[in-house]
Amino acid sequence: MDKTENIEEVISTLSNYSETFIPEIGEDDVNRVNILKGLGMTLADADDYLLELIDRFTLECLQLLQPKTCFSVYSDLHFDLKENTITISNQTFETGKTVTQLLKKSEAIVLFACTTGSAVTKLSKKLLSEGHVLEGLLVDLIGSELAESITEHLHTFIGTKFGKAGLNVSNRFSPGYCNWSVSEQQKLFPLLPGNHSGIQLTPSSLMIPIKSVSGILGVGTSVKKVAYKCDVCNDTKCIMRKSEL
Repeated sequence: MDKTENIEEVISTLSNYSETFIPEIGEDDVNRVNILKGLGMTLADADDYLLELIDRFTLECLQLLQPKTCFSVYSDLHFDLKENTITISNQTFETGKTVTQLLKKSEAIVLFACTTGSAVTKLSKKLLSEGHVLEGLLVDLIGSELAESITEHLHTFIGTKFGKAGLNVSNRFSPGYCNWSVSEQQKLFPLLPGNHSGIQLTPSSLMIPIKSVSGILGVGTSVKKVAYKCDVCNDTKCIMRKSEL
């Protein structure tokens, strides 16, 4: 079996999972350090009361969580290194220099979307409307952390499936980061399967439920995960600055 047949076989296998992979999420998927960072604090700054609040609302959010994922795999690709674009199944994405360069060795591309569902955001809004500002903010931050954890589980799942065929996966990138316009989600969503895990995209490219993540990652024998190149990005709030995924 040559390399192309190998990739196509894995793509065919993964198509069966495109809307059925539901990760198991638990307390370990919420990092206190990241929640505190969202408050502009470190672990050393937090007292027992704040840590207990984080733990309590983490458990409450986990009970409300409705994780869903979807993804599509494409091997019909063209990389334009002069224009910094990636064409996937006749749809051209203006991904910018950073994303294009890091994915240029890909032999297949995975487009994905993940969500926590809407209940966590509803809880945050309820708490804020009742004047519980700290609690509402904590739930909002926990929701963001859970969305990233769901996405990380999907990333690992895809990496494992391709890894069995001797293929690697790259870092993942989302519209709105690494100088890739968030408006490109309008091109990405039509290439996802089915009902996009229930995620709706507004005309301004906002995802509903809000605690959702969409993006792209590369697959191939020569791709690899590398440290995110934060020195070339001016987005100081990027979630990828928390860790190297």
